[in-house]
Amino acid sequence: MINHKVSVIILNYNGRTKLRDLLDKAIESALNQSYPNIEVVFADNGSTDNSADYVRERFGGAVKVVRFGRNYGFCMGNNLSVKYIDKDSRYILFQNPDAILSRDYVSVLVDFMGRNKNVAAVQGLQVALDGSYAYCGGFVDSFGRGVELTLTPSMARLLSEPVDVYWVSGSAMLIRRRLFELVGGFPSEFFLYHDEIDLCSRLRYLGFRCVCVPRVAYYHVRGGIVGSNVINWVSWYFTYRNRLLTTIRYMPINYLIRSIMLGLPVEFAVNALKSFRDRVRIVLQLRMFSYIMRSLSKELRIRMSYVGEGNLSNVAKYIVSIPSPLTKEEYTQGMIIRDIIRAR
Repeated sequence: MINHKVSVIILNYNGRTKLRDLLDKAIESALNQSYPNIEVVFADNGSTDNSADYVRERFGGAVKVVRFGRNYGFCMGNNLSVKYIDKDSRYILFQNPDAILSRDYVSVLVDFMGRNKNVAAVQGLQVALDGSYAYCGGFVDSFGRGVELTLTPSMARLLSEPVDVYWVSGSAMLIRRRLFELVGGFPSEFFLYHDEIDLCSRLRYLGFRCVCVPRVAYYHVRGGIVGSNVINWVSWYFTYRNRLLTTIRYMPINYLIRSIMLGLPVEFAVNALKSFRDRVRIVLQLRMFSYIMRSLSKELRIRMSYVGEGNLSNVAKYIVSIPSPLTKEEYTQGMIIRDIIRAR
């Protein structure tokens, strides 16, 4: 196997304060990979806790440290970071600062990519630190919502073969550099959330596959940076808004109409009811719809550039049709797992 150069990008925002020793473990897991041709780039996204100085002192020349003057968010921050990687790098691994890679993570994924030229992006099995659950990429339901392929420990042990998924997680995604740059990288206007679904949609419309390879794993603290103990309105706003944008951009027309005619009214009504308790929600929802309407012509142009020319079947077969926007996510996940088992 030719050991093509892999650049690992760890985008950080105040990780020294929020993650503490977990940040060290994430960087060490990248440096200690069995794959022999790796560089690690630590890109600091305008942190206020001296994370960049800490990493430079802690790891010295083993890690290339890049500083940004402000927090550009996950999408633009990673896109900017690509400008600083080695010009000879063939692959990019986007690793969250709260993700710990198994030792053979890069080696196994690069080998898989080398043997499967039609695969654009891959991830290993994402496992909770306590082993209580695992995720293997995800799909999209017929109302445009991302649905993770969630596995119990016993189910994860049964899953040994690679699984084609709609999207792979940006928390430990390995992607071909040429394709990442060809499609324009992550959607910079998203800031964070739903970004990998947008990226993988563009790759799929070009005819490429996205795959989860459960033979290797990484351990991830979900919400380690953003936080998950209270309602985070920033997270809610970008998750909801960006999901609507990806629906407009990439969903097949029958699902797009269904989402607009049924999904949006139902979800608007549900959020309106919740807004009696959370006034911030209705303000953000109105702001979100205002943004969508202002950018609608641009979003439709994006849609025409992909849906009009792309490989529609390569997207449609990974959309899970569900009866209602109120359908429980557990039901949708069960349908996905059932179909995977039937295909084996």
